[in-house]
Amino acid sequence: MELIDNLFVAGNVTNLETVVYSLRRNIPVLRLYCIVLFADKNRLEILSSRELFLERNQKRRGKIVGIAMGRAEAIDLLIYMAEEAAKQGRNPGDPAQLIL
Repeated sequence: MELIDNLFVAGNVTNLETVVYSLRRNIPVLRLYCIVLFADKNRLEILSSRELFLERNQKRRGKIVGIAMGRAEAIDLLIYMAEEAAKQGRNPGDPAQLIL
């Protein structure tokens, strides 16, 4: 999976460089959850880093658009992304418009 350039990062991610290093090398990080855009299905999914690196998910083409430590924080980050899109006049119901 690739990471977008303007990655959304929750405030509870303390060592961003290590997390990004691990994601690029398919190394799971304990409690790390990723918000992944699957453009072919036009949807976002929240996956743990362990789930992300399972063989069935490695075959899917997705982009990591956000990261957080913990599932609840990932949900909060997704809500923040939708709120920011709405403030900027974009459609928060369209996953592709959340990451512009």
